[in-house]
Amino acid sequence: MVAVLCLVLIAATSAEEARLRRLVSLSAFLRTHSVATFDYEKFIEGSIGGMLKTLDPHSIFMNREDYRRMQEDQVGRFYGIGMIISMRNGKITVVAPIANTPAARIGLRSGDVIYEINGESTEDMNTNGAVTLLRGKKGTRVNITIKRPGVKKLLHFTVERAEIPERTVEYAFMADRDTGYILLKSFGEKSGKEMLDALQKLKKQGMKRLVLDLRNNPGGLLNAAVYISDLFLPKGDLVVSIKGRTSSDRVDFFAKKDLGFEKLPIVVLINRGSASGSEIVAGSIQDNDRGLLVGKTSWGKGLVQSVFKIGSDEALALTTAKYYTASGRCIQRDYSRSFADYFNPSDKKLEKEEKNLPIFKTKIGRKVHAGGGITPDKEVEMGTLDSFLINLRFRTSAFFRFAIAYSNTHSDISREFKADKNVLKAFKKFLKEKKIQFTDKEFEKNNAYIRTTIEQEILSAKFGLEAGARRFLKIDEQFKKAVSSFPESIALYRRAKKFHGKKLVAAQN
Repeated sequence: MVAVLCLVLIAATSAEEARLRRLVSLSAFLRTHSVATFDYEKFIEGSIGGMLKTLDPHSIFMNREDYRRMQEDQVGRFYGIGMIISMRNGKITVVAPIANTPAARIGLRSGDVIYEINGESTEDMNTNGAVTLLRGKKGTRVNITIKRPGVKKLLHFTVERAEIPERTVEYAFMADRDTGYILLKSFGEKSGKEMLDALQKLKKQGMKRLVLDLRNNPGGLLNAAVYISDLFLPKGDLVVSIKGRTSSDRVDFFAKKDLGFEKLPIVVLINRGSASGSEIVAGSIQDNDRGLLVGKTSWGKGLVQSVFKIGSDEALALTTAKYYTASGRCIQRDYSRSFADYFNPSDKKLEKEEKNLPIFKTKIGRKVHAGGGITPDKEVEMGTLDSFLINLRFRTSAFFRFAIAYSNTHSDISREFKADKNVLKAFKKFLKEKKIQFTDKEFEKNNAYIRTTIEQEILSAKFGLEAGARRFLKIDEQFKKAVSSFPESIALYRRAKKFHGKKLVAAQN
């Protein structure tokens, strides 16, 4: 952190240097007079963060831990024991061990509560704190204590950390006989290869059309987003343009490869959690009229960050450019009035802004908007949960806890498992035992959701998270709309191809 200020001071003019020295004087004053314990490192880190906030909401300082995690996310590997954890019913809980990792080999299970890590209680710990303790150098050991449902005694394990591959393609499977489904959760160094491998695998399984799920994908590496867009676009189509501080500082990225998926019918799912790289891919598909977008308007992040290493283990992620989709639009939302409104906008505020955004046109003349994210061709609500379902799913983790208990006492569960009347009866009994209130009216009103969610959680516990994800698509309104939109997506692609052919003929003449 001190290295950052030294760099600033070296580059500063005399007037700027005088202002920066005020910061040094202030730190000395606070160290002498503040009633609170003065932490110089925290003071400097906070000061740097404050400076960067005067620029834009995405320029950030990364301390040692932040920088390490960013590198792990981008490279797609880390050293740990290999399990997905989450806060369930106020406890840090194993959602699923990752196959072929130390956690799976020692027999950790879905539903295991992490009681202690290296002798430290997890009672007041969050998941980030637990992850920090579980990860470490390759070959080192970590001691964990587990409270397993149905087992009275605590279980103690000593686990050697190993390299854990972290895939960005979370799921890739056939949703039905013709429809492939790929969920991409971020854009890292290996995302392009993972996506190509997934497409080739599904093609061998008979895929004739694809739903690409970019919901809640926050983005990542620009090159990965360009590569993945290239998989679907014909050679020569513009993917995205990057413009820096001057108009001459511009780079255009075009589709260059032909790997056999340029004609594959595609529908892309997006929502408010889709940002940055997700918007580059979605924007390239929409602006080139390659396929349809379904869901909700994306986040609206049109800024590009470059990472500058500071010292040996810290870095700055500094906004150095804006990106523009193929139609020429920058989809960055306005942040000039308030960072708080930018990060936590109300739906009404967003809807009001979207009505007054600049209009651009796709290759065949369809209207699209700039400045407020990527607006889908078909807007579909995911569906809202009432307070009863919110309580069951999130506050009490009732579905998850029931699934663990049920799976532990039923060894004959198959992949065709259905939540029949007996299962629902057992679930009601479980809720009463755990003193989770419900009424028969609430139960009947949400019957379809309750059945499917029970099935999802039990299949996830028994066969892994992908099995549960397959089942949950049955009540995913956005996914169902995507599947029903393929005729329109195919017709759009044919129009674009015909239009492109006419332009080529005109150019040749």
